[in-house]
Amino acid sequence: MSKVSFRCTMQEGQIDEATRERLADGLRQVTKGVLGESPDDIPVSFSDIPSGFGFRGGEPSTTSLVNGSIGGGVTQDVREELMRGICDMWMEISGCTVDELVVSARDA
Repeated sequence: MSKVSFRCTMQEGQIDEATRERLADGLRQVTKGVLGESPDDIPVSFSDIPSGFGFRGGEPSTTSLVNGSIGGGVTQDVREELMRGICDMWMEISGCTVDELVVSARDA
């Protein structure tokens, strides 16, 4: 399988560094469980939208974006299982709701 990676984007100050580490570990564990990838081979990066630049409904955004890049040839069922696992894990660790999370898993 091709290399798997994740880029996570959220509003500046929304998620602290310790929580980011837990989320990165969670992404690696979910991916290992669904795709069988070694957690050591899954890069996860975080970027922030500067305060005052991200809004939703006229208020500062609380939405997290998790953009995954996975190997081609993954079936739709497996892709959906991966994204559901990521959603469940992210909501549990971050405390966000399903309406505050966007997850994608595009082909690398």
